[in-house]
Amino acid sequence: MQKSSSTPLPLLDVHLPDAPSWLPLAWGWWAVGSGIVLIVLISALRLRWKRKKLAPKKAALRLLDPSFGSQSPSSAMELVRQAAFCYFPRNEIAHLTGKDWYAFLDEQIGRNVFMVNEAQWQQALYKKQTSEQASALVDNCYQWVNEALPPAKRRKEKGGKH
Repeated sequence: MQKSSSTPLPLLDVHLPDAPSWLPLAWGWWAVGSGIVLIVLISALRLRWKRKKLAPKKAALRLLDPSFGSQSPSSAMELVRQAAFCYFPRNEIAHLTGKDWYAFLDEQIGRNVFMVNEAQWQQALYKKQTSEQASALVDNCYQWVNEALPPAKRRKEKGGKH
């Protein structure tokens, strides 16, 4: 037998394929990215809407705050009325005065706070109150703004309907 000569064939080196690229992204990554952007956008818009909705309440609380300065009961009640106009329909509360106004305020917080002090409130409009009485009346206004505003989405109307 003859010995075959084994001469190496002139072969090229083995070339590995390129590593897979991140681009173009698969549709799933686009969906995840779009979902994240949508969630961030909705959250930002909701936060902006909530800040805008609560701005009148925060301003009224800041002005009624005892550490900010001493308010007279009549000016505190005026602030309460202005804050109420920001959240309630004008035709619902613009005509309210005296007992009707105090009843409306008590109805919104679910406690009898203003009707009990009706005589003091009426005197506060025309007479100078002692500092203790005045601060108690202003505190009632502060509590009302803090608890009643913004009103609940579904309030019972006079007819019992929602």
